[in-house]
Amino acid sequence: MPIPDLSGVPPWAEYEDLKNKINDIVAKYNNLLVNLDSLNVVSLTADHIDAGTIDANVVTIRSDLTAGAFVEINGNGMRINNGSYDTFLADINGLVTMTGALIRSANGVYPRVEMNPNDNLFGAYAAATNYLAVLALGSSMSPQLLFSAPNSNMFMFVSGTSAILGATSADLRISSNRNVYLSPGANVYDVITPFDQFKDSSTNQTLYSMLLGKASSGVSTGSSGSHNHGIAAGTQLMVAGGGTVTWQVAPTHTHTQI
Repeated sequence: MPIPDLSGVPPWAEYEDLKNKINDIVAKYNNLLVNLDSLNVVSLTADHIDAGTIDANVVTIRSDLTAGAFVEINGNGMRINNGSYDTFLADINGLVTMTGALIRSANGVYPRVEMNPNDNLFGAYAAATNYLAVLALGSSMSPQLLFSAPNSNMFMFVSGTSAILGATSADLRISSNRNVYLSPGANVYDVITPFDQFKDSSTNQTLYSMLLGKASSGVSTGSSGSHNHGIAAGTQLMVAGGGTVTWQVAPTHTHTQI
């Protein structure tokens, strides 16, 4: 702090001395108010400060909170610490890092989007029970994409070697105005489905029931009755080149299906 240069008047001061001293004090007082700076202030206690710019390269602004938490602004940027780690950090390059931050486009109203660290999710909400969410459920499976409606859900995730697309309390429909392809690994894997649940939407018949009515390769047909192909038994037929044969009725027989 500067050394004060104000002095009193001598014991024998006259009127002119008093006038000059008062003018000198007023001038220094005005100069002090106009040019007040850190050289003039060692400690300041105030409940309200109006300021244009506070140079944080010189001054550290810090608020100590409970359990070791604090908020601090200085020449290195801004930090918010919860007592264990920084939950918000803005460094000198303007890079912002936030940990455990709840970010949402609105509070208590819909629609809104949200990043919620408590539930480990990203969500887009049309209503409380009508939303799309990306959920991180644990290390044993991939994050889950969840479409939630008031009466049904659809979900998609990967667990082990299975990629799962499913629905609860809802039909799962796959449609396109072009072809729909199911393409398992060529000559290695198959499309696996229970034929007794594979149903023709036109006839309402299952593929299994329709296949039961078809011929089976390698299996003999049922036994047929005897028949003469329209020629009476015992008829003598001439053979090209000479001679005859006697026509016989075909006996009861079966055929092996190809």
